[in-house]
Amino acid sequence: MQFSNVKGMLVPVLGLLAIYASTVSAHNQTGSFTTGLAAAVDFYQVTCFDDGNGAPSYLEAQVKDMTASTSKVSILAYKGTSCTTNKCAQFSVDTTDSNATYSPLVKITQGSGVYSLFVMHTAAGTDSYDVALHCKTSTGVHTGTSVVSRQQQ
Repeated sequence: MQFSNVKGMLVPVLGLLAIYASTVSAHNQTGSFTTGLAAAVDFYQVTCFDDGNGAPSYLEAQVKDMTASTSKVSILAYKGTSCTTNKCAQFSVDTTDSNATYSPLVKITQGSGVYSLFVMHTAAGTDSYDVALHCKTSTGVHTGTSVVSRQQQ
C-alpha cells in the first residue's frame, strides 16, 4: 500500500523534472583575460542548428563582468557579410562589475549557421566574464547551440 503511494507521487514529480530539464537549456561560456592587455579579445564561434526543436532563427547573447575592476566587459556578436537589416552585428556592455546582472540582451536574426562572438574589456589588467547565449527558433524555442573557442587573451 505504501509503495503504491510513493509510486503515485514519484511519476508526476519525475514528469515535471523532465519538462523542466527540456525547457532550461542555458549555454554559458565563461572566460578570463589573463594577458593584461588593454585591447584583449576572446573570440568564439557559435553554431546554431536544428536539434529537433526547429530551425534556428536567431542568436541571443549577453555578458556579465565577474571581476570588480575599472575595466568593463562587452560583447560583439555578428553573422555573415551580406545583411538586409541593420541588426547583423550587435554590441552590449556590462556597466556594473561583479554583480548578478548581465548586460542588455542582443539578438542577431540571421538563421542557422556560424555566428562570431567577441568578448572584450576596456582597460589593462585581468578580468573574468560569463556570456549567456542561446540559439532560438522564430517562436523563441531553444534549439541547437554549440560553442568553439578560437582565441583567448
